[in-house]
Amino acid sequence: MPRMTIFRSRLLWTAAVLGVAADPWSAADAQAKQPAQASYTVKNGDSLWSIAQQLLGDPFLWPQIYRLNTQTVEDPHWIYPGEMLTLIPGEAIRAVSAEDTPGPEAEPTPTPPSPQPERPGVVVEPEDMQEPAGDTLFARRRGLDARTALRGYRERPYRPLRRGEFYAAGYLTEGQALPFGELLGSVTPQQIRNLSERATATLYTTVALTPPAGASYQVNDSLLVVLTSAGPEGYGDIVLPTGLVRVTGQNGRQALGLVVAVFGPIRNGQKVVPVDKFAAGGTSRAQPVENGVTGAVLGPRETRELKHPQTYLFIDRGSSQGVARGDIFEVRRDPEERLGAADTVDELMAVLQVVHVRERSATTKVVHVVSPDIPPGTRIKQVAKLPN
Repeated sequence: MPRMTIFRSRLLWTAAVLGVAADPWSAADAQAKQPAQASYTVKNGDSLWSIAQQLLGDPFLWPQIYRLNTQTVEDPHWIYPGEMLTLIPGEAIRAVSAEDTPGPEAEPTPTPPSPQPERPGVVVEPEDMQEPAGDTLFARRRGLDARTALRGYRERPYRPLRRGEFYAAGYLTEGQALPFGELLGSVTPQQIRNLSERATATLYTTVALTPPAGASYQVNDSLLVVLTSAGPEGYGDIVLPTGLVRVTGQNGRQALGLVVAVFGPIRNGQKVVPVDKFAAGGTSRAQPVENGVTGAVLGPRETRELKHPQTYLFIDRGSSQGVARGDIFEVRRDPEERLGAADTVDELMAVLQVVHVRERSATTKVVHVVSPDIPPGTRIKQVAKLPN
C-alpha cells in the first residue's frame, strides 16, 4: 500500500517544489503535538482517526501514528483490541520512506479510516440464561460452540424402531385380500390445466377418498397410500407405500383426508389401506442370541441389482417363526465351488434390521453392506433380538 504524506497547506507544497527547506511542523508545533504518553493499547471501537483526535488533538494526524507502527498495523483501516501502538518515535523505530508516494497535484483531503468493528467471536451463554422479555425488534443471537451444537445429536435417546421407517417399509400380502380403498385425488382443481389429471399430491394437500364396498372411514383414521405389484411366488403382492393420509371429514359420498407424510409420488387412482399399529419398542438395543432363526432372502422391494443401506429386502421368516420388529439378521455367503476361480467361503455380506412383520415374511432394512450383490435365496441368520 503506498504511504500517504500529509501536507498542511498549499504554501508548504509550493515551498517543497521550489526547493526551499521547509518543515511541515514548526518546532513549537511539533512539541505541541507530542502525546503525553509513549504508547497506547487499542480498545474496542478505536480507530487511528479517533486515537489521533484523542491523543494528538487532531484526527488528521492519524498517518503519524501509522508510520510509527507499520510493524504492528498492516492496514491503517484495521486495528484490533489489545494491539500496542507506539506514539513517540525512538531510535529503534525506522521511519517510513515516502519514495513511493507521488506528490499531489492539489491539496489532498485525507479520508479518515472507517470505524473499527470488533473481531467476530463465538459467544457461549449459560444454558439457563433466558432472553429478556420486551418488545425488541431483533432478539440477541445466541452463539454455539461445537460441543453445544452436537449435544442434541449426542444426547438423543436411542430408538431401535422408527415410525417413519415402519410406515414406509411396505410388506407382502401373503395372498391375503386386504381392504383397499381408492385415492381420488386433490379436491382443489389444478391451476394450470394439462392433458392428465394424475397430478402429484404434496404434503398437507386435502384429497378425496372412497372406502371399499360396505365400509366407511371415520375422522382421524390413518390410511396408507400404496402401489401394488407382483411379489415373490407364493407370497402374494408387494405393497409399496407412497404416503400417509389422515381422514378429516366427509364431502357427500366421499371421505376427505389430509396428506401427512410423503414417501413417494402420490397420484390419483392409487390404493389406500388402514395402517398397521406401530409400537416404538423402547430404547434398549438388540441383544445377541445363539442359534437364531435361519432363512433366506426373498428379494428386494424394488428392482435393484446392487443393495445399499436403507434398501428394503423381504425375507422368508415371519411372526410364525418368532421373528419380531427390531430383530437383527446377517446375510451370509454360502461356501461353494466355482469353475476357473477360487471357492467362496462363509462370510458376511450385509446386516439387516426387521422393520415390518407378517405371518410368513418380514420386511428388513439394510443397515450395513459388505457385498452389495445379494440375490434371492441368499442365506440369512438371526443374530440379535430386542428385549421383550
